[in-house]
Amino acid sequence: MKSERALEAALFSVGKPVTVSDLKLASGLDARTIRSALKNLMDEYNSSDCAIEIAKMGTRYAMQVKGEYSLPAAKLADLKIPKDVLKTASLIAYYQPVLQSKLSDLLGSKIYTHVRTLEELGLIRKKPKKNSIELTTTKKFIETFGIDARSRSEVKAWIGGELTRKNGKKL
Repeated sequence: MKSERALEAALFSVGKPVTVSDLKLASGLDARTIRSALKNLMDEYNSSDCAIEIAKMGTRYAMQVKGEYSLPAAKLADLKIPKDVLKTASLIAYYQPVLQSKLSDLLGSKIYTHVRTLEELGLIRKKPKKNSIELTTTKKFIETFGIDARSRSEVKAWIGGELTRKNGKKL
């Protein structure tokens, strides 16, 4: 059995981003073999005309739907985050760290419900700051949205790049 196929099966089965250490425990393969196999899988999926990819998200890897196919896939998937809450999440990611009071000025009082939902989902972190609350994204945010980032600044850059690609103009 090839190591690539064993890791492919593991990534498909787990359904969430995992580390090389996780894959090492599951497969019994050494880290070097795993990294090499993951690179081969990423190259294989990227060079093929399929809708799936192996993506690197910080120090984790996941099997996921390629970006250009995410919209059709999402129509069939059970979307657990309402669109207006997703908008709030993207604003938090782009402007982080951002004060909840500033978002309230932009979006109105619905922001408090959105923030509570995002916090319950583990996608954002709240921290008291002056007379407001500072909001930032979490590691789970990065994993949930398949962002290749390790820091808040990388998440901001990724969000800005996505918005630029969708709108065709720089922010």
